Amino acid sequence: MSALTFSSHQQPASADTAFADFVRGCEAACAIDPEPTARIARLAGELARRWRMPDPRFLQPEPDAPYASYLLYLSHDARLCIVLDIFLPGQAAVIHNHLCWCVFACLHGIEHERIYDVDLSTGVEPKETSRLSRIPGEISIASATANGFHQVECASAEPAISLHIYGADIGATTRQRWNAEKRAYEDFVGGYSNGVFGLPTYFDTLVAAKEPTR
Repeated sequence: MSALTFSSHQQPASADTAFADFVRGCEAACAIDPEPTARIARLAGELARRWRMPDPRFLQPEPDAPYASYLLYLSHDARLCIVLDIFLPGQAAVIHNHLCWCVFACLHGIEHERIYDVDLSTGVEPKETSRLSRIPGEISIASATANGFHQVECASAEPAISLHIYGADIGATTRQRWNAEKRAYEDFVGGYSNGVFGLPTYFDTLVAAKEPTR
């Protein structure tokens, strides 16, 4: 099963109420709790059991990239960011940190998450401390600390698709990754796949569909 055939029978949704309700729930959690990961993990678990991306434009692999990462929603204050990641078989993210809270839910396929012991002040190579497998419906909470490094990869013969919720505009945040060739940590800004395909955020497509035609 390819990333495109995952939802090839579905069409872009004009009223994805499940996702819209999820956004509202996450916004409410952030408004009442400065550390909303537990609340958002519960919401993400509920969504992961019943929701799949209905718009195939947001399931396209990104050419010449290690994986695709689509911005689905960004709050006005950039303190809530929802992203959909698409890993083809064999693809993996670099070893990286987040510098903000992060919850992610596996939606399709199998993901492996490797967690590392890192000390940025010494520059010593990351040391893997644990490895977890995630199947659809399972939730992870990633570290928000500067030394909180992990890596996610597709561990199945079909694409691994996961929903990631962050406490910052993660694609515009300067953070750190391990450069295995240079054997050094370096700053990077991840960006999003939306720009490659000329796509708005997924939530904006839902809002636009509700606007009356003139």
